[in-house]
Amino acid sequence: MFKKIASAVSSISGTPRNGTPEPPVLAGHHGPGRVKTYAELAKTLSDYGVPVATDDCAACDSPCADGAANGAGGAGTVAEIGNAWDGKTYEQYVHDKYGDFDEFPSAIDTDWDSDLPGSGGPPVGRVVVISTGKSDWPRDHVDAEDSLSYQVNKVLSKQKGAKNKKEGNAADPSTYVLDSAFPPPSSELSGPIAPLPSLYSSSLISQADDPEDQTAIVFPDWKAVLEVENSLEGAQGLWDGALSGSLGRAGQRLQNEGEGCNRRRSYVLPYRAIVLLCSHKRRDKRCSIAAPLLRSALVTCLTKHGVHVDETGSSLAVPELGALEELEGTDAEREAEVGRRIANIEGVHGGEGGEVGIFNINHLGGHRYAGVMLILFPSGAYLSYGRVTPQEIPRVVEDTILKGKIVPGLLRSAAGVVRKGATDKENGFLEW
Repeated sequence: MFKKIASAVSSISGTPRNGTPEPPVLAGHHGPGRVKTYAELAKTLSDYGVPVATDDCAACDSPCADGAANGAGGAGTVAEIGNAWDGKTYEQYVHDKYGDFDEFPSAIDTDWDSDLPGSGGPPVGRVVVISTGKSDWPRDHVDAEDSLSYQVNKVLSKQKGAKNKKEGNAADPSTYVLDSAFPPPSSELSGPIAPLPSLYSSSLISQADDPEDQTAIVFPDWKAVLEVENSLEGAQGLWDGALSGSLGRAGQRLQNEGEGCNRRRSYVLPYRAIVLLCSHKRRDKRCSIAAPLLRSALVTCLTKHGVHVDETGSSLAVPELGALEELEGTDAEREAEVGRRIANIEGVHGGEGGEVGIFNINHLGGHRYAGVMLILFPSGAYLSYGRVTPQEIPRVVEDTILKGKIVPGLLRSAAGVVRKGATDKENGFLEW
């Protein structure tokens, strides 16, 4: 298996395979050489248990070995897989369905030569996204001393825990497609979570009643903590109540009758997915240029499929159900209730409708692969995508957000997406 993916990666960088000249692999996603490479990568990822989109196989004119096309027998040609784009080229399909998208300007200068898979290791622990209402920050976002991120970083720096892996090996999917440290929704922890949370600042606008407080989104818990005091004490309270590795998705129970940092403030998110776009200009202008173009394309495509988009966090202001701190029962019963609430989110198991949150965040690494984004799901799936252009957003929406399938040519890393032996892969990693 690893030999196959190494072969695919070699063709990305233009290296001849088995002495046979390959089609030229040019900049852009849809040249014949690159499409063939993506089809091979899709097969390798699928063998590893990753739900993948097979559109590249449908567009590839080169026959595959028997069984290579999505696990089915035959050559894997368009006739056998089915045409992915209504009998049209991808460009024509996008134009007819969504209209024209703005091209990236030449200033973005995306790296199309080096290996994208494994270029950024995924966090297998928690991700915490802090509201700032901004789309740019100091070069290191935690240097903003007036921010909650500054305070949370101070608390995290004092904790003992494993660090997340930075990069993987493009030839070995097990190094960049990782298991989450968390069980699926509805399940309680079997032991403490070792990796420390990954911390991001975001354009999310705080939905706290007190204008001095901030809001935190916590993943994979799939919850918002609405009232976080912007102080060291507030950051410590966030750790104690929601981020500690000893806590499951339900978090800490109500303490001291809900006084101070222990008050009722945590709620299951209403979104079927969250897209986080790097917009950090003071780190690299490329992502600050790419982010608004990608956001516009996302809104266009999601709206076409009946998906509401929240770009500010306003949907968090009036939670439909009670605070998680109020959940009673055993740990198992509390986790089961959180899982039940998550399972009832509209669109959570695929299809059209529901709501997606889109927010800008600070530096993700790999700006040379602009545009870059993270996509988070209630199932616990985490994706890091790169080389995302406005023209590829229809695939991000149709394949990844609506169907739970990875687009191979965009994948940098992932966690919690492997579904080995699953009897129902219709909705990919959206299921758990």
